[in-house]
Amino acid sequence: MVRALGLQDVRGQVEGMRARLKLKAGEAWQDHNMASCTNIGTPLDASNVRRAFRRITKRAGLGTAWSPRELRHSFVFIMSDQGVPIETIADLVGHAGTRAPASQRRSTGTSYGR
Repeated sequence: MVRALGLQDVRGQVEGMRARLKLKAGEAWQDHNMASCTNIGTPLDASNVRRAFRRITKRAGLGTAWSPRELRHSFVFIMSDQGVPIETIADLVGHAGTRAPASQRRSTGTSYGR
């Protein structure tokens, strides 16, 4: 079952998370008013995201060979597999055309996993 969250639900969760991080960081907190930030409030960079993603996949028993980019590829494959028009998918992932999503669809084969 998929649970849909309203914008207010998400906003409340983000604000709660930021408040907990700010309290834990204490004097080190730097408020940049961001929904996604480091443990001290600074903007996330690609390295932060990759490290966090590796921790998540490791805890889930998937190992550490995964990258956040694979979420994007999985999204494209699943949307395509569900019959979403390739033009819509291209727009959702920020492509100007359909060439990249189509090639990702062909290269992923028929399996969602590794």
